[in-house]
Amino acid sequence: MDTHATYTIGQLARLGGVSTKTLRHYDRIGLLQPSTRSDAGYRIYDDADGRKLAEILAYRALGMPLDQIALLLDDDSAAGNPSRAIRLTAHLVQLEKERKHLDGLITHIEEMLLHEQEGSPMSASDELNGFTNNPYKEEAEARWGHTDAYKESARRTRNYTAADWERYKAEAADINDRFVILMQSEIPANSPEAHSLAEEHRQLISHWFYDCSPEMHANFGSMWQSDPRFKKNIDKVAPGLTEYMASAFQSTPGL
Repeated sequence: MDTHATYTIGQLARLGGVSTKTLRHYDRIGLLQPSTRSDAGYRIYDDADGRKLAEILAYRALGMPLDQIALLLDDDSAAGNPSRAIRLTAHLVQLEKERKHLDGLITHIEEMLLHEQEGSPMSASDELNGFTNNPYKEEAEARWGHTDAYKESARRTRNYTAADWERYKAEAADINDRFVILMQSEIPANSPEAHSLAEEHRQLISHWFYDCSPEMHANFGSMWQSDPRFKKNIDKVAPGLTEYMASAFQSTPGL
């Protein structure tokens, strides 16, 4: 872009590969408003507006909702607000993680295709295992890889088949569903019923992964509460489920 240039809504839309309808929507919600308007009332964008659109499109590439983008971009000069360079650096790190994940999927599918073309398809468990890798594996290794619990979990799960994982998922889903019933029945998280179900959940972890003490189990709840990724995933089952389960774990008698 020419730093001294101005653009009509149509010109900026073509440069950004978006529709004029999209730019009008961004204007209405205050996400990207034109720097000025012509005497006839037409939107006129400058280079700063174009650079802001580029940043918006970068965040949208990862599916970030517009309201979250607005919070990032709001009042860029406010004290404590991260600079554009810091925001873009953080976004680049996330894109690199996404690329690594996609590269792994591409490699796995290429391997599946090669076996198929050679007339020797991979086993179902080998094919499925390529899609069940934990996206947080590297983070988990960095945080807990030195612990006995992590090592025991890695040892146990190394030989799990697709059927094993399906059984675990079914058992975990059953416990979650019963937590939802308690929560929606307005039975307190510190009730005997919730504590009994929390104990089932703790035993589930101990059975499938490692010996999970009540203290470790309570820490699970704290981690879920503090990490929006966990909270978003758990609350897909039912809004508020994260807080309810965490409270049940943390109020277990004897802690």
